[in-house]
Amino acid sequence: MLESNIEIKKTARYFTIGKRSKQTKDVWFIIHGYAQLAKNILEKFEGLESDEILFVAPEGLNKFYSRGFAGNPVASWMSSEDRLNEIKDYCAFLNQLYVSFELEKNPQININVFGFSQGVTTASRWIMSNNFRFNKFVLYAGEIAKEYHQYLPVRLANIPSVFVRGNADSLVAEERIENLMRLYINTKHKLINFDGGHEVTAEMAELIISDKD
Repeated sequence: MLESNIEIKKTARYFTIGKRSKQTKDVWFIIHGYAQLAKNILEKFEGLESDEILFVAPEGLNKFYSRGFAGNPVASWMSSEDRLNEIKDYCAFLNQLYVSFELEKNPQININVFGFSQGVTTASRWIMSNNFRFNKFVLYAGEIAKEYHQYLPVRLANIPSVFVRGNADSLVAEERIENLMRLYINTKHKLINFDGGHEVTAEMAELIISDKD
């Protein structure tokens, strides 16, 4: 049996709140977690938009039903099958999306990444796939990709980071966040704990977006 690959064109979806304008001061890329849709996580940020903020939520390229052959359609960024090509494909999608907003032409705009759960791992690989400018990386209920656990790349270390974990999060043990923060010991970072589980709440979204540190 011979395994082969062929590159194809694929239509990728993303959602926005707000619009790019001369008044834009902050752009937030919201990277959803496993078994979510981009529009569902972006709903948590509704009401936070203004003439100065643009939210962009790309959606994972892999769709499936949440309960086998039934349930709501959801998305993921990758699985362990053919993982390197899946990583390559979603990084290409996210890089093209970034370029489409012409952000590099406007150094006054703060460019931020908010990753949730699997979206944290996805965002860390995306950041490492390019030389784009990022002003903040929010790691919400998730970890950077495992290949960076032994030695934190300088590129990730140089981006101010915010770690967020719910005290009742059964999917992300406190020990895992502690280990991650030890990796970030000599970087500009902070930890936010909240009362809750493995979820993005509207209250936490507002807290993070309004934080200017």
